[in-house]
Amino acid sequence: MPKHLSVVLDLDGRTNDAALEALINDACECAAWTACVGIPVLSIYERSGVLKSSLPHLHRQISSTISSYYGVDNPSKPTVSLRAPQVPAFSPPTASPDPSRGSPPHLSILLLSESDGRRTLVDLTKTLTEMSQKHKLGPEDISAELIDAELSESVMGEPDLLILFGESVVLDGYPPWQVRLSEIL
Repeated sequence: MPKHLSVVLDLDGRTNDAALEALINDACECAAWTACVGIPVLSIYERSGVLKSSLPHLHRQISSTISSYYGVDNPSKPTVSLRAPQVPAFSPPTASPDPSRGSPPHLSILLLSESDGRRTLVDLTKTLTEMSQKHKLGPEDISAELIDAELSESVMGEPDLLILFGESVVLDGYPPWQVRLSEIL
């Protein structure tokens, strides 16, 4: 069972409300399926980044979809948090769990877009340059392992499984360093 699942969703180039609602519905269904099988981390890539525009709305929709799968009062219904690079995380407070039942599972969702890949690389390059100029880091200290560790920490680790929906394999700008060892379906 993967610990981190990633999906690539597509707005299909449309910008109307119906297309956005269809995209949100797809994200909600992916989150519910991920929660049902017990995968703790889901990253959702959508090229334009439109899903990041309203984390509270998306969180409500995802929570509603998960409740339709689990039932509203089911103690095993997972809690959900949303985050995106360069955007504050959204995780509303939940009711205190019954200590006799233990804490419910948690699903952490990361929203990614095409700009996250470039912006992250630019920010990391600037940081490493500044550290080198201030003699906090020598050029010999900059290695593939350091860059990989910094990228994983700042955005996410590599998904175990990446699911593409469509007839052909199109990563559509997905951050390439995140899929080196991922199985792609």
